[in-house]
Amino acid sequence: MNMLFGKLKRFWGKSIIYRVFIKKYKRYFIIGTLSLIAVDIVNIFPPLLIKRVIDILAKDVSLTNIAAISGLYILVSFFQGACRYLWRMNFIGTSFRCDYDLRMSFFGHIETLSQKFFQKYKTGDLMSRTTNDIGAVRMAVGPGLLIGLDAMFYFFVIPPIIIYLSPKLSLYTFLLMPLMPFIAYKVKAVIDKRFHDVQEQFSRISEKVQENASGIRIVKSFNMSHQEERILRSQCNDFMKKNLKLAIPQALIGPAFEYITYTGIVILLFMGGKMVVEGVITLGTLVAFQRYISMMVWPMTAVGWCLSLLQRGSASMKRIDEVMDERSAIVLKDNISQNFTPHGDIEFRDINFRYDSQKEWLLKGINLKITAGQRVAIVGPIGSGKSTLVNMIPRINPVNDQNIFIDGVNINTIDIKLLRKHIGFVPQDTFLFSEKIADNLLFGIETQDNRNNVQELARMVGVDAEIQELSGRYESYLGERGVNLSGGQKQRITIARALAINPTVIILDDCLSAVDARVEETIIKNILKKFQNKTLLVVTHRLPAVRDFDMIVVMKDGMIVERGTHEQLVKLNGLYTSLYTKEVLEERLGQERGQKLEA
Repeated sequence: MNMLFGKLKRFWGKSIIYRVFIKKYKRYFIIGTLSLIAVDIVNIFPPLLIKRVIDILAKDVSLTNIAAISGLYILVSFFQGACRYLWRMNFIGTSFRCDYDLRMSFFGHIETLSQKFFQKYKTGDLMSRTTNDIGAVRMAVGPGLLIGLDAMFYFFVIPPIIIYLSPKLSLYTFLLMPLMPFIAYKVKAVIDKRFHDVQEQFSRISEKVQENASGIRIVKSFNMSHQEERILRSQCNDFMKKNLKLAIPQALIGPAFEYITYTGIVILLFMGGKMVVEGVITLGTLVAFQRYISMMVWPMTAVGWCLSLLQRGSASMKRIDEVMDERSAIVLKDNISQNFTPHGDIEFRDINFRYDSQKEWLLKGINLKITAGQRVAIVGPIGSGKSTLVNMIPRINPVNDQNIFIDGVNINTIDIKLLRKHIGFVPQDTFLFSEKIADNLLFGIETQDNRNNVQELARMVGVDAEIQELSGRYESYLGERGVNLSGGQKQRITIARALAINPTVIILDDCLSAVDARVEETIIKNILKKFQNKTLLVVTHRLPAVRDFDMIVVMKDGMIVERGTHEQLVKLNGLYTSLYTKEVLEERLGQERGQKLEA
């Protein structure tokens, strides 16, 4: 017995009804349940009142009694209306609170996860879970819970009343009722699997639409619109077929229960009519019996509807839990420092790094010291590990204990929000929000009252004049990911956004590839002049732009193969010299082509 009770307790604790609704909103659940029971109790009495009236009319007409019963009926209707308002507010209204809680919890959890998670889950899939799946959970804990409780009340209350009215007649009427649990059990597993397939297909459609909306320029430039439409049409057809397969068990369960109920009514009319003629029961009893059997049609239909909503919600909750169970590769510790103001010294000690799914090391034995205010360039061939290395400073990539230090403090012991507050990081992939240019530039500033300084920074990176040419200037709205700006404009705005927070450490990860070499060199010089005492790390393939840096680090195959000033590295006549010579030649050839075209 204790084992059974323990299993039921664990099952209840894992159910979405408890986890999403009752655990937090117990008071609303109790008020809603009591008001629902009050309405249902009132619903139970009219057939008994009708029985009473019919029996009175069969013996002796008493207008006083009929008037009293009619008045009671009207009062009951007003009471039901008030109670219905209460259960709708406490069940349906609270389900939207649950929707809000779940959506915010889901979104907040996603924001804590590392890059590894976003490599595993696509944007369209996450959007599907955030919208469609959470909506299905809301329907389960709102209408689903309400309908289920309503049906349970009728199942527990009406059969005893029917048995009280006529045990023999109730036996005939409920002859087919045991079929219902069997049908519900069989259909449950089918709905669960098919709804999961529907949600997976919906995620695929969301992914395809999102990819095409984001990459519309590529689709149009390659004239692939028709092919993308065919792919989406095929996915939508699969979605339709999966929904039709899901609709079959959902559509059958309600009519199956109704068929069982109506069969009971047929048996009632045949056997009950015979019993009235024989004088075993009164006509009023038969009418009341028929009304109660008719009342059972709703809970029979409700069971099918409730099971469908609960199965949809449970399947969706599994998909939500799948994401909520993900843990960030960035481990946040409890004993972290909440008060830290760095000067800018950075040290890498024997750094080795690879992603879990990879066998080869991306970084191998990296040892590097950078002093505060130093200007450091990290260069090397594509795939040499430059971006991987700088991504470890703001802990975008996970860092092993005792490996990276800022001002002698292990970065794993610094609050990650505080750490990133002092780092102005501009990644390779430029991203702008679909907001005003000013809002994008002020994104990292909590007070957002430093617009003059932001305009100065935009001028420093050479984008202010181009913004001024727009109709709304800094109040101009951007399209998705800044689609109405050029690549160079987007890159320069993202740099100004990172500099606006006045960081201690500035990291530019090959983020000026869309501007020409001269503009890149000018921007870097302006940054060096404006932020003289800041530590600057620049990842670039344009070596002439960084030849005056304090230190140039050359990487290859995840290792540091050379380091020093430009003059020191040229004397080595190694990889740096080869890369620099190649870059200078390409720059000269580009200038010559430009001069020929102008001529």
